Amino acid sequence: MTIVKEMLEEKGHEGVFLEARRVAKEYTYKLRDEGRISFSEPSDRHFPTIHVCRRTIPEVWEDTTMALMALGQEIHTHYDPTSKDGKYASFPSLEATVMMHIEEPFGEPRFHKHYLGGWLGFGDYKAEIEGIKDGWMIQPSAVAEKMKSGDFDAVKGDERWNYTYSQRFRAYPFFDMNGDLRVANQLKSVVANLKRNPTSRSAQCITWDPRWDHNDEQLGPFKWDSYHSPCLQRFWFRLQKLEESEGFILNVNGHWRSRDHLKAVPSNIFGVTEGMHEEVRRGLEEALGVTVERGSYTDINDSLHLYGHYLDPRLQGLDAESYLEDIFRIASGEPISERVILPDSPMYEMMMEDIDKEYTFRRENPNHGREE
Repeated sequence: MTIVKEMLEEKGHEGVFLEARRVAKEYTYKLRDEGRISFSEPSDRHFPTIHVCRRTIPEVWEDTTMALMALGQEIHTHYDPTSKDGKYASFPSLEATVMMHIEEPFGEPRFHKHYLGGWLGFGDYKAEIEGIKDGWMIQPSAVAEKMKSGDFDAVKGDERWNYTYSQRFRAYPFFDMNGDLRVANQLKSVVANLKRNPTSRSAQCITWDPRWDHNDEQLGPFKWDSYHSPCLQRFWFRLQKLEESEGFILNVNGHWRSRDHLKAVPSNIFGVTEGMHEEVRRGLEEALGVTVERGSYTDINDSLHLYGHYLDPRLQGLDAESYLEDIFRIASGEPISERVILPDSPMYEMMMEDIDKEYTFRRENPNHGREE
């Protein structure tokens, strides 16, 4: 019997959740005493801020999970399940502003055994970041034509995607001086910027489009019936000169307005580092004619949260129990090697094969699963 199952019998569901928060708090404050994490003290007047720096993705993911459990502001949101009488039917979500600095985002071990859903979806998401699902969205040119003809009502209820990250970065829409719709490939602009001046601090690309993403009355009649603005806001690219050679190292910052830590963060980081940061790095090597090494990735989140229902065995069963179990295992001092997928292991080989198959399938079948 696991620790959590025993505790559920003794303390009940709420008791286990509170105990998990308690041991996570002890662990997190110990990390601060050791100089391995920094954070603002919890307060009823502001959301906490947390800074975690680790070598690999699983390391930063685990310790950020613990910090959110320990320090996160309790808050219920419209994503939390409710009962028939309208009362919340799960634990509250835990939220903070978080900066995760990953020194080697491509470094092994790269995968944790308890990423939500395992590794399924990583290959598909990488293909999506590369643009394979851009055809799933309603095209800006079609929207522009409806606006010009005064028939926006025909598309404002369209349930296709309004954007993709790939589209916003590789084909950001704008109207030129003649009123014609054009697009800008911002990733190419980043390469051109750093080719002109490798010390540039203005090599960035954005997703936010105020014409759509506020979706408010300032746009007059051009308001979507249902809209979800981008979580990913921008990337900032910075070259650092390598002392031992003529080459550079490329460090990247990513800024997100809102993020689900358990479900979204691992696949997001895998997808954007593989599918966008690498594209820029390779472009810079070609443009500059020198080696450009992979650098760090700093992931900045205005709202990073743990949804309470993901940690509630009454709603998520064994998945919730496994996450809670990890919290107690981490707090006990168990080595992280017990919870990650190590290179050269059979599980690693199977995982990489599955990710590659999923990626290849999506590239070859871009519309599979698409709702018309």
